[in-house]
This record gives sequence, C-alpha cells and structure tokens, in this order.
Amino acid sequence: QAIAAGAAQAANATKAPFEPLPKEYADFLDQALNLWEMKTSEINQYQCKLKRWQFDPSKDPTAPVVIDEGVLQYAKPDKGLFRIDERQALVKKSPNPEYQKSDKYGEYWVCDGEYVHIRDRNNMEALKMQLAPEQRHQGIHNSPLPFLFGVKADEIKRRYWIRPVPPPQGSDDVWLEAWPKQPDDAGNYSRVQVVLDRADWLPKALIVFLPHWEAQFPHREVYEFTERKKEWNVLDAMKQKLFMKEFIETNLPATWKVIVEPYIAPQEAGPPGQGNPNSQQRVATPPAAQQQLR
Repeated sequence: QAIAAGAAQAANATKAPFEPLPKEYADFLDQALNLWEMKTSEINQYQCKLKRWQFDPSKDPTAPVVIDEGVLQYAKPDKGLFRIDERQALVKKSPNPEYQKSDKYGEYWVCDGEYVHIRDRNNMEALKMQLAPEQRHQGIHNSPLPFLFGVKADEIKRRYWIRPVPPPQGSDDVWLEAWPKQPDDAGNYSRVQVVLDRADWLPKALIVFLPHWEAQFPHREVYEFTERKKEWNVLDAMKQKLFMKEFIETNLPATWKVIVEPYIAPQEAGPPGQGNPNSQQRVATPPAAQQQLR
C-alpha cells in the first residue's frame, strides 16, 4: 500500500499544489532561502542530537509508535552521518501510551564523499553504494533527511514548490512548506515542513509527511534537532580527531557481510533480461582486508 501510494504521489509531482504566491510572500520566501543558503555555506563542520517521532495511525490514532534518539554530523563538503542510537517502541496504545526500549538498532548511514554506506546492525550487513562521478566530492545532495546539507536557494526552487506557512502562535521561527516536483523525491515524501531558527537560520525541526499521508491517516515523521553546534574550537584536537574518524574510518568487524554496488554508467548496462557482469553486486565476506569497507 505504501509503495502504491508513493507511485501515485510521484505521478502527481508535476502538478502545483497551491496557487502562485502574492508578491510579498514571494519576496519573503526569497529572503528566507537566501539567508538559509548563506548560513549553510558558512558551515565547515556540524553536529547535533536528533529526536524522531514516527506516527502510524494504523497502529495508534494519536501517539507515535516509535521514538528514536541519535546523532547527526556533517563535514564540508561531502561527509555526512546519520545514526539512531536508542529506540523506544509503543507497547500500550492511547489514551495512555507506554513505551519500551527496543532491542533493535535503528538506521546508520554514512557518506564518505565517494560511497554511501548503509549499515544494518541488526543483521551485521553493510551496503556500500558508489556515487555517480558527478556526485562525488561535490557536497551531499541525498541523505536520510532532506534540506539539511548543501542548501542552495535556486536548487530548492527547482526541485520543490515551496511557500512560507504561518508558525504556531507565539513562535518566532520561520516555517517553510516544500512539495516535491521530481518523481524520485515524491516517492519518498509528499511534502516537508522545515522549521528554521531565526537565531542561526538553520533547521531546528522537520515534519516529513510520508507518501501515503492523508488527513484521516496522517503518516508522518517529526524530527527535532538539539544541541546544534556548527563550529567549535579546532584546538580541541582530540574532539576533532574523533569527529572526523566516524567519516574516514569505515572498516567493519570481520563478522559483517559487505555488499558492494559499484556505479554503472547507463551506457554500460546490458539489454533488459541479460546479465551484465559489470552491473552485478559484488558480495564481500570479511575477514579479507580487501573486502572491508574503505
């Protein structure tokens, strides 16, 4: 059902979801996007804690079914990390929901500039996907969360219909709502609300409406980013070393299975139905050193 909803959402991605903005709204949007781009461009390294609430109304009408906590890190121009360290799962439904710490790991995603590493700690498997040449070392354009890395005002307007929306009463934050134009984005989410903190013009929260979101079935994920730090004292050599180590050292224990997906240019792909040895996954089983992630 979710896949079908994502496909339908992608098919509708060419339709503008709202009327053209009045000039004063369009001017405000341009100012906000330009400030956001400027502040993002100043970042050399960034880290924060994240909290995520996942809502699935088919399991509970009001309470989140999963509450995650983890970390988010970024190093300019092309290194990123997203890791869930603790997960609480719903064990008693509303109106008095209760949660229990899950024995399952959450997502673990690393980009080292050339490869994206997706680690499944539950099954001790890692998928290592090579980026296309034009995407390598050019900044992060795809990540588990949209709108966090390498923000460009022109690119945002090219990829999304975007508008300012009123913030909650008493809030001084800037709220932007983005609807995807491209089918690949629309297959991942129907729209995203970004909450920008006026203090630093960086996201403090995201609301990701999933492809199968409907008003009566509001499937969504809500993210909050706290303890945000975009620069720190580079004289703190130990902290700097530990920060960069998570991006650079991507070797895994010998007990893990590593699946490597090299990039295959479109002209190298064989005809449909025929195997192409260059496009097959290379499955590596440690402990051989050459089979480890690098």
